[in-house]
Amino acid sequence: MQSLLTAALRTPLLGALLLLLTQHIARAENSIKPNYDHDQYKIFDIRTPLVLSCNVTMEGKYELEWLKDDSPVSEDKGLRDRYRIIADENKFVIERTVEGDAGIYTCKAGDLQATIDAVAKPTVRLPPNTSVVEGEKLRIHCVAAGKPTPSVEWAIGNETYNESRGRVILEDDNGVKNAIFTLTDITLDDRGDYYCRASNVASNYVNHTQDSTFVRVKDNLAALWPFLGICAEVFVLCAIILVYENRRNKPELEESDTDQSPDQKHSPDHGKERDVRQRK
Repeated sequence: MQSLLTAALRTPLLGALLLLLTQHIARAENSIKPNYDHDQYKIFDIRTPLVLSCNVTMEGKYELEWLKDDSPVSEDKGLRDRYRIIADENKFVIERTVEGDAGIYTCKAGDLQATIDAVAKPTVRLPPNTSVVEGEKLRIHCVAAGKPTPSVEWAIGNETYNESRGRVILEDDNGVKNAIFTLTDITLDDRGDYYCRASNVASNYVNHTQDSTFVRVKDNLAALWPFLGICAEVFVLCAIILVYENRRNKPELEESDTDQSPDQKHSPDHGKERDVRQRK
């Protein structure tokens, strides 16, 4: 061995090879490996904690540094006051995540480093109920979030739509593909549950995220019936008032006629009219 070292010192090429071999052995002893959920991805739900960690094997003391998208996490304004580093456990924790927390995270110790691709699982939101009048146009907006930006598909009964066809028109919104669903010439048969499903790379490993709205289709004369009902109520009310007034006025007229007869008999004018007829 001593003769090999002596020869290595005398031969530059052999010395360089020996140095590379020594460095390779040292690197094999020192390692850093990230913890993944699926392949190289760490999938998290928005508004829930995100915990990243790396397993480090290294002699001596070291300080694990965390970066996001190649910048120290301390310089990321979006992460300010929302994260903590647990040095003893080599962990980086965001207590309550937002969509923008997705990205490439790097754990670094000395010359060693490893990356973790954090992906925000899609979220979707629809109104619980949607009403439309027969013959009009149905329009539903699916609010979808996630990073990478998700795409949307729609399911109605046994039909799935990821592009426009027939009476169905799909439009993008704020970069989300197919986020707006439009159905023309609504009929009563279009009543039912409409599902919005969002997906991104996380959907290759976890279930699709979906929400639904129940569509109610009203008769095109539905607005007329309340008006007719109000008119009928007014008519009945007027008839009741008229009948009541007639019945109340009839006794008053009869009483008035009865009160005039005795007065006419005892009035002075009544006797004069009788004397005038006798003289004739």
